[in-house]
Amino acid sequence: MTAAVLALMARGTALAATTSYNVVSDVRIPMSDGVMLDSDEYIPTTGCPCPTILVQTPYRKSGAGVSEGNTIFPSNGYAMIVVDVRGTGSSEGLWDSFGGREQQDSVTLVQWAASRPFSNGVLGLSGVSYAAINQFLTVEQPGTKAVKAIFPIVPMSDAYRDVTWAGGTEDSGFIPLWLGLVNGLNFIPAQDAGSEPEIALNAESQHAMDVAEFGGPVVLDAALGGYEMMLPPAFQTYPDQAYDGPFYRLRSPIRNIARVQVPTFIVGGTYDLFQRGEPILFNGLMLSASQKKLMIGPWYHTTAGNGLTADDGSNPVYDSKGNLLPSLNNLQLAWFDHWLKGIGNGIDTFPAVETYYLGAGKWAPDTRYPASRTTYRSWYLSAAPGSGAALYAGSLAPAVDSGDTTVTLPWIPVDGTCSRSTTQWTAGLVSGWLCENDNRPSEVLGATFTTPPFATPYAISGPIDATVWISSTATDTQVVATVSDVDPSGASSQVTAGTLVASLRALTTTPCRSIVADCSVYAKGHLIEPWHPYTRASQVALTPGVPTPLEIEIFPTSAVIEPGHSLRLTITTGDFPHETPTSSTVVDSAGGIDTLYIGPDHPSSIYLGTVSPAPVS
Repeated sequence: MTAAVLALMARGTALAATTSYNVVSDVRIPMSDGVMLDSDEYIPTTGCPCPTILVQTPYRKSGAGVSEGNTIFPSNGYAMIVVDVRGTGSSEGLWDSFGGREQQDSVTLVQWAASRPFSNGVLGLSGVSYAAINQFLTVEQPGTKAVKAIFPIVPMSDAYRDVTWAGGTEDSGFIPLWLGLVNGLNFIPAQDAGSEPEIALNAESQHAMDVAEFGGPVVLDAALGGYEMMLPPAFQTYPDQAYDGPFYRLRSPIRNIARVQVPTFIVGGTYDLFQRGEPILFNGLMLSASQKKLMIGPWYHTTAGNGLTADDGSNPVYDSKGNLLPSLNNLQLAWFDHWLKGIGNGIDTFPAVETYYLGAGKWAPDTRYPASRTTYRSWYLSAAPGSGAALYAGSLAPAVDSGDTTVTLPWIPVDGTCSRSTTQWTAGLVSGWLCENDNRPSEVLGATFTTPPFATPYAISGPIDATVWISSTATDTQVVATVSDVDPSGASSQVTAGTLVASLRALTTTPCRSIVADCSVYAKGHLIEPWHPYTRASQVALTPGVPTPLEIEIFPTSAVIEPGHSLRLTITTGDFPHETPTSSTVVDSAGGIDTLYIGPDHPSSIYLGTVSPAPVS
């Protein structure tokens, strides 16, 4: 295996432009409704007709912005077409973020790219974030058979649950930044304004209209929550925007993941915005081990690939079995070389899963996710005194307490600012700040439950379910469950977390088998990854003072709690600025005092997967 990857690595060292290429800017592509999308074409000077890489982006194809045209492709014998999606960059039309019209455009773009004179009709899809999500939504459409492989880097699976409304609260950390980025870039003049002034002016005017017709109503309707129904019908542009429904399902690749029939290499991150969804996408692919791969690194959304072997092969990085881990550029080239050019370079035998284990700081190969040899167990919230300086400092115990205990927690929706959560949910933009690696300031206003220090490495893998018994003096509340690694100094480093609005606690008990949406995942008959409908119809207010169980979905992770370290669960009632309750949730929760229940009558606990022996230490 190592020799094969070294061979593809040597192939990848040709990143220093083995092929010259020409760039043809501002090639307008007509859509079926007459809208013109703008694109740049990168065409190798020799070797074409050749395979073609298609990238669809809202961040401008070139010039200002992200500029997703990765020249490793034309430098290595691929033509490349980079397109501003409808209503963004220099393209005409109204942007609606992965909407039905944009998905229809993707079919036209695939067929256009395959028919270009420099293309041999064989396509690959590439790109990061938005352009990664678009890859799935494209190949899920009929009429895209020209696509033979995709390489999505940090893609989303579920538009509601992964990021926008995780736990039923609005993501105020990332979504406003993202909408501001896209709309801000849209006001930069079209790049062919000089040569095509009429088209460019039309595009700019449509971009200005789009803020009022899409971005503004989406934010307003969402922030009102259940009160949106009180608006005049004309202002309810997207009905029930705060709940899961047709708007989000249309934009969720996981809904049609069974349609993906092309080799797919997914790159995710333990602290990515789409941390939840990347393993779900992988598990939902009905492909062989040679055709689907998952790499999850210690990355935020904007740092994917950092720390891998350099493009030129220097500073090599290996996993625990001695497999070389090339750069993402080299992995992409190897993936497309194999599936688009038929080169036997060993990438098909690359481990099906490569996962970085937090705490241990090492990579481990595997055939599945969660890890092989994963068994499951419960840790119970216990009243036995534990470490930590919180409102309440209890323990995590292997068995439930013999007696019942209650813990009082005030509703503090602005808690959580000084934590890794703020870094993660601003896409890593504030990486390096004071609270990134120590959650203790946010734990002060919550309840902590901590194991004694471990004597041997304790490895965890996959999603985690927290069963939290709660009551409130109000009719709603928000509960945040954070898992952290506590080092011998007492510093508490967030590993993963989850949240739930109590009124949206309804649970779908259908087990996931061949389907991966509208179902819950069970391990040994015990819930491990709950699915909540998050619909208006499923919303049920709390009865004040009545203990009620919440099944909180804590996002999947891979970590090793090293000897001398402890595992901690922290329960709080806020995670700001990551999450902001909607207006209706605020009103229903305001002034509430929550009570957390522990003991045999209300056995609050977490259920997680443990790997023994630890894959790395």
